[in-house]
Amino acid sequence: MQMMKRIYKVLLPLYREEEINREVAQEWIHDARGQPAMNLCLFQKLLFRIAHGWGTHIDIDEYIELLTRVYERITIKKIIRGETGEIEIALPRIQVEIF
Repeated sequence: MQMMKRIYKVLLPLYREEEINREVAQEWIHDARGQPAMNLCLFQKLLFRIAHGWGTHIDIDEYIELLTRVYERITIKKIIRGETGEIEIALPRIQVEIF
């Protein structure tokens, strides 16, 4: 369910915490089919539903671009510096473009 909250924060950046909690809880019932966790198949269906619902066209390139942006904004990157072996954690940033 935490992953769904992160996805919602990317797609709906001007959210209110209580609204997103309520929305995610309702979506979880539908997407996880009442189970406490999603299997890979259900998660893939969720991602397709997000791409289809948020895309402006039925277009594979647009789906890929949208899902790549979501992925980049919800994942934590672990950077290991070669010379020192120092580990740096790069947290995701949610960026909002206002036109």
